[in-house]
Amino acid sequence: MLTAMLRYAGFNSNPVLVSTRSNGIALFPSLTAFNYVISAVETSEGLILLDATEIFSEPNVLPLRDLNWLGRLIRKDGTSTQINLTPEMISKETSTMNIVLNIDGTIDGKIRRQYTNHNALEFRQKNLATSKETYLEELESDNNGIEIGEYVRANELDSSKPVMETYSFKSNKDVEIINDKIYLSPMLFLADKENLFKQEIREYPVDFGYPFESKIYINIEIPQGYTVEFLPKASNLLTGDNIGAFSYVIQNTDNKIQMIITTNINTAIVSVDFYDVLKEFYQGMVNKQNEKIILVKNQ
Repeated sequence: MLTAMLRYAGFNSNPVLVSTRSNGIALFPSLTAFNYVISAVETSEGLILLDATEIFSEPNVLPLRDLNWLGRLIRKDGTSTQINLTPEMISKETSTMNIVLNIDGTIDGKIRRQYTNHNALEFRQKNLATSKETYLEELESDNNGIEIGEYVRANELDSSKPVMETYSFKSNKDVEIINDKIYLSPMLFLADKENLFKQEIREYPVDFGYPFESKIYINIEIPQGYTVEFLPKASNLLTGDNIGAFSYVIQNTDNKIQMIITTNINTAIVSVDFYDVLKEFYQGMVNKQNEKIILVKNQ
């Protein structure tokens, strides 16, 4: 129906046969290889893929069930061609967190998060059917028991714009005070606590679904009467072959600490040959994200 509507409107549109993830990979065309249909509009700049069954989908932002390697485009003249279903656009999650560290080890903070493309699609699919109260309870529980207030969400139904959410929070579980020193995990609940990849040997490729970028800006105000005794070093990690990159930038000026942490996965599907490299890359990220800042009380 979508293809017919697009053709009626004057677009060069054709159906694309897809095998969804639950149906397996279609290695070659057959009567049982495909179980789903999307539409493609052919333009001078390439294909625009559309799925009319997903309310929060956008052009070239298909639901994860569709992203299954290759599809087959069927033209009016009966010819067909294979097309790549893997997204090329980077899906981004950007967080800005402002932290005030109190002398008793508690934290008052504010955070603003923005999700684009497939990150926004998955956020809407997962959370818009959930009540605000349930969502906030889960958010507090999943983020080390923080206490959330002033929660605001924007563009939740407008899929042409990024999803944005802002809230204030209080935390008392990310700081240790030992004698006259304060030990702070500066990324708080945004840090990955363990490596995603635990297998010693992997037999299948790693499928991230789509390329993505996570960027976190953190501003920390340390309490009066304290100075920085130890600050983690800046770091850059690379996988090679442009698969992934991790950047950790940190600096201290007076009673302010600023950080920028960026993670990029540029390849949706990573070959088994790179599994050990990817595993080591993620372990390096986890180790760096969980390093502590040490503050010492002025004498």
